[in-house]
Amino acid sequence: MGETFLSRHGRRIVLCAVLFLLVGTAGYVGYSAYHYKRMTQEWFQPIGEEERTPIHAPTVQPLGQTPRPLPELLPSPKPLKTFTLLLIGSDSRDGERARADTMLLAVVRPADRRAYLISIPRDSYMVLPGRGYDKVNHALAYGGPKLLKRSLEQFFQVNIDRYMKIDFDGFRKIVDELGGVQIHVKKRMKYTDPTDNTYIDLYPGLQTLNGEQALDYVRYRKSDLGKEDSDYERIKRQQEVLQALAGKGETLQAFIKAFTLMEILGKHVKTDLSEEEIASLLATYYDPKQHHLEMDTLNGTDERIWRNGIRGWYYLVPKTERLRVQKRLMQEINGKQDGK
Repeated sequence: MGETFLSRHGRRIVLCAVLFLLVGTAGYVGYSAYHYKRMTQEWFQPIGEEERTPIHAPTVQPLGQTPRPLPELLPSPKPLKTFTLLLIGSDSRDGERARADTMLLAVVRPADRRAYLISIPRDSYMVLPGRGYDKVNHALAYGGPKLLKRSLEQFFQVNIDRYMKIDFDGFRKIVDELGGVQIHVKKRMKYTDPTDNTYIDLYPGLQTLNGEQALDYVRYRKSDLGKEDSDYERIKRQQEVLQALAGKGETLQAFIKAFTLMEILGKHVKTDLSEEEIASLLATYYDPKQHHLEMDTLNGTDERIWRNGIRGWYYLVPKTERLRVQKRLMQEINGKQDGK
């Protein structure tokens, strides 16, 4: 596919979308094992009664560099085998069930400090088990992470071992706590929808966005000024903000506010990664210069189609693209690099 977004812009974006700040502040967690343990306990939320696939490696795998030791009070960083991780940014409003606004499927390979992430447009049209064809982001509202996981497993024909979800309120609070993120807004963005309190109003230029503005920037698609953006354009902005946050996570400001950030993450993140598994990821991926991350996007086209008597916009993924991503996922799971 040629040069990726991440290879062009460096390796400072974190292992995965939701772990961006946790990895960035990993060096400071040792100052309070108590805060770390409480945070991960608040996070932990298995999916229903499903059995969790073991992801600890049976033997110690060579990492090319000894993992950083963690404080004695934290779990020992036992090595993990290659596993898949579903990352969800959820859109929850008062009186509504959460919808998945941002979705990435990652193949995480701790043995060689590599991760491959595929961004999934929220309007992707696919079968939701028990519900029929619909936009994939509706799966979270219909059946929580469990139905979203099953939908993507069926679409890509791969097992998803773990998930992690963060809500928009947590995203806003994290950005504000870090003093905002510097972003070069490339065009005028204006969209108003009083029915859900959406008031996006951004001007072009390099600027520091606060939490609300950063959320507007990554969510913007519909426009009061003419042509709407595609899901692909929105995904690019999401990647841009995550990269900016990764850099903020390594600053003195993040060091000073590490405990506050952990408090926020503890309240707004849910995952079935265990405390021990998170400790292992921190020990493996703490140095952004020592790992390789690749971001990809599920490509398709926005088209209007009839469904249940309504002609609406959906993101249609051709079979060839679906097979391409299936192949890449399996190559990464089986240990082949760069699709070779």
